[in-house]
Amino acid sequence: MNKNVTQRSGDNIFDLLLRHPFVFVALMCVLLLPLGFSQAEHITASGVVIEAIIWILGASALFAFGKPSDNPKINTYLIISSALVTVLFSLFVSENGSFGTVMFIPVAFGLVQLAVVLYREKKLTADRLILLMMVLGVVARYCYVLKFDCSQIQHDVGRFDGEIGHEPYIMYWYKNGLALPDFDVTTRWQFYHPPLHHILMALGLRVFTTFGMSLEWAQEAIQILPMLYSALSMVACYRIFKLVRLHGAGLVAATAIVCFYPTFIIWGGAYNNDMLATLFMLLAILWTLKWYQKPSLRRILPIALCIGLGMSTKLSAWMVAPAVAIVFLWTLIRNIKKPLPFIGQFAAFGAAVFPLGLWWGIRNLLLFNIPITYVPDINSVAMSVESVPVWQRLFDFSLPQFTYPFMAFTVYHAPYNEYNPLTGLLKTSIFDEYNTPWNFSEMATVFVVIAAVLALFGTVCLVWWLIRRDTAADLTTKIFFVTIFVTILISYYLFCFEFPYVCTENIRYCIPVIPILALATGFGVNRIGEKLKK
Repeated sequence: MNKNVTQRSGDNIFDLLLRHPFVFVALMCVLLLPLGFSQAEHITASGVVIEAIIWILGASALFAFGKPSDNPKINTYLIISSALVTVLFSLFVSENGSFGTVMFIPVAFGLVQLAVVLYREKKLTADRLILLMMVLGVVARYCYVLKFDCSQIQHDVGRFDGEIGHEPYIMYWYKNGLALPDFDVTTRWQFYHPPLHHILMALGLRVFTTFGMSLEWAQEAIQILPMLYSALSMVACYRIFKLVRLHGAGLVAATAIVCFYPTFIIWGGAYNNDMLATLFMLLAILWTLKWYQKPSLRRILPIALCIGLGMSTKLSAWMVAPAVAIVFLWTLIRNIKKPLPFIGQFAAFGAAVFPLGLWWGIRNLLLFNIPITYVPDINSVAMSVESVPVWQRLFDFSLPQFTYPFMAFTVYHAPYNEYNPLTGLLKTSIFDEYNTPWNFSEMATVFVVIAAVLALFGTVCLVWWLIRRDTAADLTTKIFFVTIFVTILISYYLFCFEFPYVCTENIRYCIPVIPILALATGFGVNRIGEKLKK
């Protein structure tokens, strides 16, 4: 953030929100919740009125005290026009029973209008533009969870009234409190996962039902939690980008990818544990960068908490650990003449991370002889790609795979089973494993091609960023990011060949690679901009 701007307007709402983006984004999620409680069918006239009042008051405060313009008439116009659009939208929803997803349109209109005014007044900094994008990103996520319920575009969730899947696992903790399972968790599908996410979802159920909400309604309302994790991931990525001194157009481009890339929106509505695990991994990256810049016990413990809690959510959160270890080792080598403070920090780190990360696996190993790294084999012949040669799975990028842009399952009448892990990543990053909900198959190939171009450009930029010396980040920071990227991809490919099924070829096992490629893309955008200016 420009220090002069901050000093001139220290009481400005924009600057206040930029100082506390995690709080701001979390508050936005909470304020959106009363509009339907994550389900469009539950939108009532009173809910619309409450939401309209919130938006009008919020917009009025932003325009009145945020001072987007030095001209009081323009600020008054912004307040009136935003209030008018909000009221008209509310009447439209109330009268027509339309999905709450149409809220995206007036919010986008108001934000564009505000951005134009800020630009004309020479007050539109990169950080303020990103703040507006985050608002729209949160609204986009809420529109998604309004439209798709607990049975749509989900993975291995089962049914809340069933016995197997993530939803019954949530219900187990809802019914039993914190009482640990006294049975072999491998006997019930998905119960082998570490329970932190499911406990938090069950706690959400308990809170909603305690305040009088029906259990069925509460089961939809808790979709706000993965949405919150996705929204907070935007902020974590923004802070990461800032720490490595990404700025200007590159910072905007990188953050925009995380704000609006379909993966983060889709998984922001998922009932399984991937989004919370991703958030913890991103926060571990953030705190590692903070520690590397200024090592201290106060900064190393959050790294341990994030990795440990991530592994208590999903064991694969360990994949940030090798990169963190490299940063630790290099820092120790640089300070080898005075190692004791760092050895003490590393001891505290280990004392926190190992119990948090491994308690569930060790318990199950001791009680039920379940391997700590246990993953069930689905044994599905219909989804198997085991017969496809290795070379073809690795290097075949033939055109037919892209002319069928959705994830290919023969059980869902596709012409073949998806066999290439990389094309599986691209397709699921846009549409997940589904095709019928999207209703725009004519453009689907275009979206997948765009994803492929972005991924290729980001990968090229990542290599360029690693080998160039004249960038803001030092070599250790670059190796840190590249190690995470490579660790996740290698783990993903090994997983795809150990369990050769279509369903293993999914972006949910690689979500953190998207912010890393976004970061590299940002540096690439800035470099292109520098070249064009010359």
